[in-house]
Amino acid sequence: MLKILFLIGVLLSGSLAAANPEKAFLNAREAIAKGQSTRFEQAANQIAADHLLAPYIAWWRLGDTREEPDRLRAFAKKFPDTPLSNRAHKRLIASLYTQQQWASVLLDARNLNGGNHGSDREIECMVLHARAMQHDYAAIQEAKSRFTTTLAQTDPCEALYTHLYSQGHINEDAVASRLRLALSEGKTGLAHRLNAWLPEGQHMEATALRESEISTTTLIETPASARGQREAALYALHQKAKQDPAAAAHLWANVGTQYSETERRYGWGQIAVEAARRHDPMADIWFRYMGGAFSDLQHEWRVRSLLRSQRWPEIYATLQAMPPRLQEEPVWRYWKARALQAMNAHASAQQIFAPLSQEFNYYGRLAEEALPQRLQSRAIALPLADSELRFAETHTGLKRALLLRKLDLNEDALAEWNWALRDMNDRQLLAAAELARQSRWYDRAISTAEQTREAHSIDLRYITPYRDLAEAFAREQNLDVAWVYGLMRQESRFIEYARSRVGAGGLMQIMPGTARWIGKQIGANSKTVKRVGQPETNIRFGTWYLKKLYSGLDQSAVLATAAYNAGPGRARKWQSNTTLEGAIYVETIPFLETRQYVKKVLANAMFYAERLGGPQTSLKDRLSVIPPRSNAPLPEDERTPAID
Repeated sequence: MLKILFLIGVLLSGSLAAANPEKAFLNAREAIAKGQSTRFEQAANQIAADHLLAPYIAWWRLGDTREEPDRLRAFAKKFPDTPLSNRAHKRLIASLYTQQQWASVLLDARNLNGGNHGSDREIECMVLHARAMQHDYAAIQEAKSRFTTTLAQTDPCEALYTHLYSQGHINEDAVASRLRLALSEGKTGLAHRLNAWLPEGQHMEATALRESEISTTTLIETPASARGQREAALYALHQKAKQDPAAAAHLWANVGTQYSETERRYGWGQIAVEAARRHDPMADIWFRYMGGAFSDLQHEWRVRSLLRSQRWPEIYATLQAMPPRLQEEPVWRYWKARALQAMNAHASAQQIFAPLSQEFNYYGRLAEEALPQRLQSRAIALPLADSELRFAETHTGLKRALLLRKLDLNEDALAEWNWALRDMNDRQLLAAAELARQSRWYDRAISTAEQTREAHSIDLRYITPYRDLAEAFAREQNLDVAWVYGLMRQESRFIEYARSRVGAGGLMQIMPGTARWIGKQIGANSKTVKRVGQPETNIRFGTWYLKKLYSGLDQSAVLATAAYNAGPGRARKWQSNTTLEGAIYVETIPFLETRQYVKKVLANAMFYAERLGGPQTSLKDRLSVIPPRSNAPLPEDERTPAID
């Protein structure tokens, strides 16, 4: 009797597992991670060969097949509708690369992303290395160019660079250029490695960089003949300029004559950029000392320094001197048109504003408002047909992505979703975005809708989840709900569990310390504060804090938005001593992250105002003017955004 009961139990447990392939899949995943092959096979055998997740079982069964290229190729051919096929190609290419089978690397690379591996830096470097090893002159030249213009703390092209260096293709000048680039971006680890590549007698001393970072001026005042040591001195000058541009300029004016003309100009450029970031009017004079040969960053910050004083002819001339690829960016097209407009070249300005006004971004909205009459509206997509929605609902890749997300395998889910989108047209992208919206995968809904090229959906780009909460708390604080939504979209893309690198969490990304401070101000108990990650509490606290910033910062949406990202102290510090146009204040925010953040939040608010049907306020009016700096007390909270 006991034996019969046992057999029945075994049969029942087996049938239950078979009826729950998702649980079996998770068991298989856990088993393979722990190296439990028997347990893995028991779980894997419960998943049908045609199940959505079967490709992952097949992938895990491959194991480490680096030495079996045919099995990897067969896998990629069998499962082309999943990013695992790409993973198989990458593993194959990496294996062939390690074996130095250069011709095979190039052959198999053609099958990776349809031959487009520009988004995968590691594979890109392997392919470039393989081409160089086959004496491809163009590849060698491209690698040499990258060596002096692109950086990464751990560079996947390092093996290629080492080979080129050993073959004499990378000379002392190139090493010194890369060393300077590394130091300009604060990558001191890379700088130390590059220092070893300089010729004997040209190295920087072991303590040089440490001395540079503690503000010593000895390195700058007593330039050595060794090339590496001189680069360390220029790095020391840059560190001083970050702390006090005027003091650095005074020092450089006295000792810069002991350096080469190229080094002198470089030093003035470093000082000028740091001064421009501090809105120091001397920045333009120090830019002039460079004499030319500006980097992209120096071009951009010279324009920004001139914007503060609205010297339009000089702004236009500086924009004209930018490299063409830089001039084509929306930001500089807009300011070039503004400069032309200020110089009464209205027809030329309109020729720039008109095409720019068709773009879905901050500058597109500003350009549209600058036109004497609105052009034809942007192409807005017609409502989706049932057949189009069925396409998304039955798409294998999208279904697999949603299932993986249901299992909390978010990284795999994201990879599957993006892979599924790669060949879709606008209508298919919008259908996929609608599927994501209906599945409450809000960030995918937005990012998918943003990929359309001609037909666009404002409803999907600017979705309105948690609308009852957003409207209720915006009304309670007498805030524009479109602004609240614009900020929330930028903060979290409506991911409830979102957490930033500095610890901010929830839909409105509230810092723990700020949450405690808000809780104290509004009389919330500790249990409520601990629930700040939940939508209702998060939006309640976030709107209260946004209103506090708005009230304390001259009722300026620009200042309050900047303060929400970077802290109220910084937002006020960036004000001028005189009234300043809002768009110019935004363009001259020193932190790249905050500058982009403010633009996106305010542009979002414009689209949300259309979407929600509320009062229509122009972006120019939202930006308004920024009053002179005051010394009134501010709410607490500081963040650390990125600098250019």
